Amino acid sequence: MAHRKSNVKLIWNSNFAYIIGVISTDDNLSSDLRHLIITSKDYEMVKNCKQYLGINNKITRTSRGGSKEKKYYMLQFGDKNFFEFLLDLGLTPRKSKTMSELRIPKKYFADFFRGCIDGDGSISISKHLESSHPQYKIRLCSASNKFLEWILMSCHSSFNTNGGSISKTDKSSVYTLTFGKSDSIKILKMIYFNNVICLSRKKKVALKILGGWRNW
Repeated sequence: MAHRKSNVKLIWNSNFAYIIGVISTDDNLSSDLRHLIITSKDYEMVKNCKQYLGINNKITRTSRGGSKEKKYYMLQFGDKNFFEFLLDLGLTPRKSKTMSELRIPKKYFADFFRGCIDGDGSISISKHLESSHPQYKIRLCSASNKFLEWILMSCHSSFNTNGGSISKTDKSSVYTLTFGKSDSIKILKMIYFNNVICLSRKKKVALKILGGWRNW
């Protein structure tokens, strides 16, 4: 597909791949085939997206899920060319249940996956009820089981993980991909490194898990 001139530079690098990951984890593509909306409770993530997309649009506040409380930060902008680029990658507007494999360069999958985790994932530490040993988990949620299946296979290929499981409760419309302790450590070693853009609160948990494994 031929692309028009875009305000967003369509050049793959670590920061760009991270933002694609953030955009991939929610219904961020409008049905008008032009506008993109990035929303989060974390101002830091929206600010990072604005900075590294190189746009001047204001960050505003909005509500979601029928609530009147405007507790989410929102960055909305129109860029037809960038929108078409995302469609070419395999993203779909307002149809998160239909998303499956995306055309992400393997070189930047780690950065993409870090964006996914910041967008709709979690990194957690808990204690085993019997042994009291620390348990580490990485989770990623999506309305699309096929998308998570592709993520799982890509993690096996990129991070040399062995496990990982996808589950869904009867009452939920959301699937959850979960990695256990050993796979979580492998992944965190690969997706966090010096000066990467990320949510600092999730990086803090990752640092605790890695125990200062790298010089940040």
